[in-house]
Amino acid sequence: MSEHKAPPFLLRLMSLFFWAMALAALAFWMGGAVWRGGLSGLIAAIGPGSVAIFATFHIPAAVVGILLWQWQRHAMPKLRRVLLEGATLYFMGSVLLGIFLNYLLVSTL
Repeated sequence: MSEHKAPPFLLRLMSLFFWAMALAALAFWMGGAVWRGGLSGLIAAIGPGSVAIFATFHIPAAVVGILLWQWQRHAMPKLRRVLLEGATLYFMGSVLLGIFLNYLLVSTL
């Protein structure tokens, strides 16, 4: 049985979403480093609801990163593949850290 291949339109859409999320995450952390008041000041300026929605989109970004890696890693240039792997690890780590911190919060109540 051959490996599943996604339609080209879906791959382009997934790539657009993934790289937009990666750039937004990079901008968020860089903004937190230079914003007056640090991350808490940046979160207050953006709005906690917007930050929560952005954080929630880390879950599909992690899934999309894994799928893109599975489907496209052989055809990607090495630099882009390494960027994809690094961003995917960041998104997966963020999701796992969020789950762990929520568990700690709930278990201490």
